[in-house]
Amino acid sequence: MRPPVSAKSRPRPRVGRPPRSAQRSAEVRARVIEVARALFAADGFEAVSMRRIAAAAGCAPMTLYGYFHSKNEILRYIWQGFFAELFERLAAAASRGDAASRLRHACASYLDYWIEFPDRYRMVYLNQDRTRAGEHYFAEASEVLDGYALFRTLIEAAQVEGTAWPGDGQQMGETLVCGLQGIAHALITIPEYPWSPPDRLLEPLLRVVLRPDTAGQASSSERRLAKSPHAP
Repeated sequence: MRPPVSAKSRPRPRVGRPPRSAQRSAEVRARVIEVARALFAADGFEAVSMRRIAAAAGCAPMTLYGYFHSKNEILRYIWQGFFAELFERLAAAASRGDAASRLRHACASYLDYWIEFPDRYRMVYLNQDRTRAGEHYFAEASEVLDGYALFRTLIEAAQVEGTAWPGDGQQMGETLVCGLQGIAHALITIPEYPWSPPDRLLEPLLRVVLRPDTAGQASSSERRLAKSPHAP
């Protein structure tokens, strides 16, 4: 016969809500990110409040703050998804041909991505990243810098092949990325101007890195970019 259980030894019922399961938390976070992404694209980041995101996601504002500390944190998760897809495309584009061809493919793919998704470009580059005390910027805390290192790697490989100019691969890669950003920014934010096709804007930029006998050879990816219905 078991001894009687005293009131002190009996397990007490749990007070409050049950702990969130990992699956439930992931589902809520995914829904919030999806809803916020649509709201930011439609009305702009500054015009959307956490309360509005919570209402659209079907949760209370305090519940939302249990998943995300701020609106900027939500924006960072959205950015992370964009860049993950971008760098996956760049890796696929830069997987064939010699180093110079791989670099051309990667550059064309980079422009193609942002021109295809201008709302994503605006969401990333027209919104300033904000940090709190002790917090790193998105570029420092994410894998974005590792993704952009692909351009330096391709330039250094082309230098070994003799198809790229000699020089500091890191600095040349940064110069190339700045040029790509300039082209994308102009095409997306000033669409009313009759810009030249993207592939023609890309050719002189590539000459900064690649030797003349390789820089002007438009790749099939670049030709597709020029014919893209998203191109201005």
